[in-house]
Amino acid sequence: MSKNKETSQDAPCFECESGTLEAVVQDFETNVTGIGDVVVPNVPMERCDQCGDVVIGDAGNRIIDTYFYKLTSAITPTEIQAFLDKYSITQKEAAEITGYGEKNISRWLRGHIRPSKSVSNNIRTLLASTEAFEILKTRNWKHPVTHEPVI
Repeated sequence: MSKNKETSQDAPCFECESGTLEAVVQDFETNVTGIGDVVVPNVPMERCDQCGDVVIGDAGNRIIDTYFYKLTSAITPTEIQAFLDKYSITQKEAAEITGYGEKNISRWLRGHIRPSKSVSNNIRTLLASTEAFEILKTRNWKHPVTHEPVI
Protein backbone atom coordinates (compact mmCIF):
# COMPACT_ATOMS: atom_id res chain seq x y z
CA MET A 1 0.00 0.00 0.00
CA SER A 2 1.34 3.37 -0.91
CA LYS A 3 -0.04 6.85 -0.57
CA ASN A 4 -1.15 8.40 -3.82
CA LYS A 5 0.82 11.63 -4.30
CA GLU A 6 -2.03 13.17 -6.31
CA THR A 7 -4.38 13.61 -3.34
CA SER A 8 -6.49 16.69 -3.95
CA GLN A 9 -8.58 16.92 -0.79
CA ASP A 10 -9.28 14.32 1.83
CA ALA A 11 -13.00 13.73 2.39
CA PRO A 12 -14.83 12.54 5.51
CA CYS A 13 -15.58 8.81 5.74
CA PHE A 14 -19.08 7.86 4.65
CA GLU A 15 -19.07 4.79 6.89
CA CYS A 16 -17.78 5.88 10.32
CA GLU A 17 -18.11 9.65 9.80
CA SER A 18 -15.15 10.23 12.14
CA GLY A 19 -12.31 9.29 9.83
CA THR A 20 -10.89 10.82 6.70
CA LEU A 21 -10.69 9.17 3.28
CA GLU A 22 -7.12 9.19 2.05
CA ALA A 23 -5.97 8.28 -1.46
CA VAL A 24 -4.05 5.00 -1.57
CA VAL A 25 -3.03 2.43 -4.16
CA GLN A 26 -3.49 -1.14 -2.99
CA ASP A 27 -4.51 -4.59 -4.17
CA PHE A 28 -8.23 -5.22 -4.62
CA GLU A 29 -9.33 -8.67 -3.46
CA THR A 30 -12.60 -10.39 -4.37
CA ASN A 31 -14.12 -13.81 -5.00
CA VAL A 32 -15.55 -14.53 -8.44
CA THR A 33 -18.01 -17.36 -9.01
CA GLY A 34 -16.42 -20.03 -11.18
CA ILE A 35 -12.95 -18.54 -10.79
CA GLY A 36 -12.33 -18.23 -7.06
CA ASP A 37 -10.27 -15.65 -5.19
CA VAL A 38 -8.90 -12.88 -7.39
CA VAL A 39 -6.41 -10.15 -6.53
CA VAL A 40 -6.24 -7.10 -8.79
CA PRO A 41 -2.93 -5.33 -8.12
CA ASN A 42 -2.36 -1.61 -7.70
CA VAL A 43 -5.89 -0.21 -7.66
CA PRO A 44 -6.26 3.48 -6.75
CA MET A 45 -8.89 4.00 -4.06
CA GLU A 46 -9.63 5.99 -0.95
CA ARG A 47 -9.34 4.37 2.50
CA CYS A 48 -10.60 5.68 5.82
CA ASP A 49 -7.78 6.33 8.29
CA GLN A 50 -10.07 5.28 11.17
CA CYS A 51 -12.29 2.34 10.13
CA GLY A 52 -10.41 1.16 7.01
CA ASP A 53 -13.49 1.35 4.75
CA VAL A 54 -12.56 1.86 1.09
CA VAL A 55 -14.18 3.73 -1.79
CA ILE A 56 -13.18 2.83 -5.33
CA GLY A 57 -13.64 5.61 -7.88
CA ASP A 58 -13.79 5.66 -11.66
CA ALA A 59 -10.04 5.16 -12.17
CA GLY A 60 -9.97 2.14 -9.86
CA ASN A 61 -13.07 0.65 -11.44
CA ARG A 62 -11.53 0.97 -14.92
CA ILE A 63 -8.45 -0.94 -13.75
CA ILE A 64 -10.61 -3.65 -12.15
CA ASP A 65 -12.83 -3.93 -15.25
CA THR A 66 -9.82 -4.19 -17.57
CA TYR A 67 -8.34 -6.89 -15.36
CA PHE A 68 -11.58 -8.92 -15.39
CA TYR A 69 -12.03 -8.61 -19.16
CA LYS A 70 -8.55 -10.12 -19.60
CA LEU A 71 -9.06 -12.73 -16.87
CA THR A 72 -12.32 -14.00 -18.40
CA SER A 73 -11.30 -13.52 -22.07
CA ALA A 74 -14.46 -11.46 -22.51
CA ILE A 75 -14.83 -9.24 -25.54
CA THR A 76 -14.64 -5.56 -24.57
CA PRO A 77 -17.21 -2.87 -25.33
CA THR A 78 -14.63 -1.34 -27.71
CA GLU A 79 -14.41 -4.61 -29.67
CA ILE A 80 -18.20 -4.91 -29.82
CA GLN A 81 -18.42 -1.35 -31.15
CA ALA A 82 -15.75 -2.23 -33.73
CA PHE A 83 -17.92 -5.20 -34.80
CA LEU A 84 -20.97 -2.93 -35.24
CA ASP A 85 -18.91 -0.31 -37.06
CA LYS A 86 -17.16 -2.77 -39.38
CA TYR A 87 -20.47 -4.04 -40.75
CA SER A 88 -22.41 -0.76 -40.33
CA ILE A 89 -25.10 -2.52 -38.31
CA THR A 90 -27.24 -1.49 -35.36
CA GLN A 91 -27.49 -3.35 -32.08
CA LYS A 92 -30.87 -4.65 -33.26
CA GLU A 93 -29.41 -5.94 -36.53
CA ALA A 94 -26.49 -7.54 -34.64
CA ALA A 95 -29.01 -9.28 -32.38
CA GLU A 96 -30.98 -10.59 -35.37
CA ILE A 97 -27.82 -11.86 -37.07
CA THR A 98 -26.15 -13.43 -34.02
CA GLY A 99 -29.23 -14.47 -32.06
CA TYR A 100 -27.78 -13.03 -28.84
CA GLY A 101 -30.57 -10.60 -28.03
CA GLU A 102 -30.61 -6.84 -28.36
CA LYS A 103 -30.65 -6.23 -24.59
CA ASN A 104 -27.58 -8.41 -24.08
CA ILE A 105 -25.69 -6.64 -26.85
CA SER A 106 -26.63 -3.29 -25.32
CA ARG A 107 -25.46 -4.40 -21.87
CA TRP A 108 -22.16 -5.72 -23.29
CA LEU A 109 -21.63 -2.52 -25.27
CA ARG A 110 -22.20 -0.34 -22.19
CA GLY A 111 -20.00 -2.57 -20.04
CA HIS A 112 -22.83 -3.45 -17.67
CA ILE A 113 -22.11 -7.17 -18.03
CA ARG A 114 -19.32 -9.17 -19.62
CA PRO A 115 -20.17 -11.71 -22.32
CA SER A 116 -19.14 -15.33 -21.84
CA LYS A 117 -15.95 -16.66 -23.37
CA SER A 118 -17.91 -18.52 -26.07
CA VAL A 119 -19.93 -15.44 -27.05
CA SER A 120 -16.72 -13.40 -27.07
CA ASN A 121 -15.00 -15.94 -29.31
CA ASN A 122 -17.96 -15.98 -31.72
CA ILE A 123 -18.12 -12.20 -32.05
CA ARG A 124 -14.35 -11.99 -32.43
CA THR A 125 -14.54 -14.58 -35.22
CA LEU A 126 -17.24 -12.55 -36.98
CA LEU A 127 -15.15 -9.41 -36.53
CA ALA A 128 -12.11 -11.13 -38.03
CA SER A 129 -13.88 -12.89 -40.91
CA THR A 130 -16.20 -11.04 -43.28
CA GLU A 131 -16.94 -14.38 -44.95
CA ALA A 132 -18.14 -15.90 -41.66
CA PHE A 133 -20.26 -12.81 -41.00
CA GLU A 134 -21.87 -12.98 -44.46
CA ILE A 135 -22.61 -16.69 -44.07
CA LEU A 136 -24.30 -16.06 -40.73
CA LYS A 137 -26.10 -12.95 -41.98
CA THR A 138 -27.59 -14.71 -45.01
CA ARG A 139 -27.95 -18.08 -43.27
CA ASN A 140 -26.24 -19.55 -46.30
CA TRP A 141 -25.63 -22.97 -44.77
CA LYS A 142 -24.27 -25.50 -47.21
CA HIS A 143 -25.73 -28.80 -46.08
CA PRO A 144 -25.01 -31.82 -48.24
CA VAL A 145 -28.09 -33.24 -49.91
CA THR A 146 -28.72 -36.74 -48.70
CA HIS A 147 -31.55 -39.19 -49.18
CA GLU A 148 -30.60 -41.26 -46.19
CA PRO A 149 -32.86 -41.14 -43.12
CA VAL A 150 -31.53 -39.13 -40.21
CA ILE A 151 -31.28 -41.22 -37.07
